[in-house]
Amino acid sequence: MNQTECSGESTGESIEFEHDNQPDLLALVQNLIAEASDIPRLLEAYYWSEEPGLLELIRAFLALPADAQTAVRAFFAAAVMRSSITASIDTSGALTLRAPEAAAVLVNLFNGRQSDSPH
Repeated sequence: MNQTECSGESTGESIEFEHDNQPDLLALVQNLIAEASDIPRLLEAYYWSEEPGLLELIRAFLALPADAQTAVRAFFAAAVMRSSITASIDTSGALTLRAPEAAAVLVNLFNGRQSDSPH
């Protein structure tokens, strides 16, 4: 039986693919493409999946608690000028993201949240 081994860059895991199953994999990929409602989006997802470290970043984001995901989404939605975003990590491990134009939007968002919560 012919096999190909693939190693995960960050996890060190290896996955073996049997060459005998290649027709099944080909059929699976063909079905994914045939059933995709937005082919350009599918191609874009594939393109981005090849970006080093991006899949690990997505997995880490999806593992965050819902409140943390909401905060990160709100920040990036408010930070319209992506080139103005800066990031720093201090010695305690705190990550700080800054975007000058996002400040007013985020202040209003979080002040509104605080007024909605019971005292």
